[in-house]
Amino acid sequence: MNIKGHKRIREQLTRSLEGGRIGHAYLFSGREGVGKRLVALEFSLALLETKEERDILRVFKGIHPDFREVEPERGLISIEKIREAQEWLSLAPMEGKRKVLLVNEAHTMNREAANAFLKSLEEPPPSSTIILITSRASQLLPTILSRCQILRFAPLTDREVKEILVEKGIDPSQAEEIVPMAQGSAGKALELALGKGKELLDYAQELYQGTLSPLSATEYRPWKREKEEVLKLLSFLRTMLKRDMERGEELPSIWERHKLLARVEENLYQYNLNPQLTLEYLELKWRTLG
Repeated sequence: MNIKGHKRIREQLTRSLEGGRIGHAYLFSGREGVGKRLVALEFSLALLETKEERDILRVFKGIHPDFREVEPERGLISIEKIREAQEWLSLAPMEGKRKVLLVNEAHTMNREAANAFLKSLEEPPPSSTIILITSRASQLLPTILSRCQILRFAPLTDREVKEILVEKGIDPSQAEEIVPMAQGSAGKALELALGKGKELLDYAQELYQGTLSPLSATEYRPWKREKEEVLKLLSFLRTMLKRDMERGEELPSIWERHKLLARVEENLYQYNLNPQLTLEYLELKWRTLG
């Protein structure tokens, strides 16, 4: 598998395999799109001692009898899915010595599912390994966190993200432009390269450059109502500020802009203010700092 980055974590997992010190549960934590699932699949193949191409493909397709992946449906992992996984875990391995359960986006378990899942972590079958993957570890129950070995995945370097984009067939010049906006996430970079989120990025660039129409606040854009999308916009703006600071460019009120972004983010997170109204406030204040 061609995996970029995370050398320290991968070496740590290799040492645990070689030394026979395999944990019963791991939590792979880090921002979206940095390769947590790829490393989890690589680790799963090693745990299953899977080397034949046919068996590797069965794991990737989710049809290997000793491997199961649980994913959210409509943004949620239900208790029914957790109970099915627990029943599967209780059975002996069919082809090897171990079974591997991978729970993707583990933070989407509702409270009922999370409480039920605790039983598997408290009394794990001796022949099983559980790997949880999350970009929002803070949303998991503390009792779940305490029963896992937590591995924190850092963002990828800009060079690694660019290499991934080029390997995916993205033009190097386009990749060079996109990489800073991705903030170490190859997944986010690939989405931008393929056009997903381009409207949001264009909006951020126009606001940053002062070319956004004064009537833009009244324009209907569905993403304006989504807190996560507005937070992405703040992230784009913060990256642009950082880029120009590193270039040594002198911008008016640069620190005031940084403070404005922090204040808007606080309004969204701490006070849970309306995203669209918060964005209108950002537009208005940003123009006054120009």
